[in-house]
Amino acid sequence: MALEALERVGLSTRTQHYPNQLSGGQQQRVAVARAIVGKPELLLADEPTGNLDSHMGNEIMNIIESLHKDHNTTVVMVTHDEAMAKRTERIIRVFDGQLVH
Repeated sequence: MALEALERVGLSTRTQHYPNQLSGGQQQRVAVARAIVGKPELLLADEPTGNLDSHMGNEIMNIIESLHKDHNTTVVMVTHDEAMAKRTERIIRVFDGQLVH
């Protein structure tokens, strides 16, 4: 299951590397792979595409969307990326700890 998750995030060739041998973006993709390996009912994602280029960011969002659609996973995602936020079903905006309409 772990190898399949690493394949999904594009890191199947890096299985023998230590964390300090991976870039920040690769480490972030490993975190996504760890999160999705058990097909969780709830996924909490804090800036899951923050350190990634646009192509890999879109790939990670595709994975998150498929978890939601195919496995009925509830996803709570925090992001500053408006384009990624627009790909979700619902957006809740918070400013200074208050809900913004």
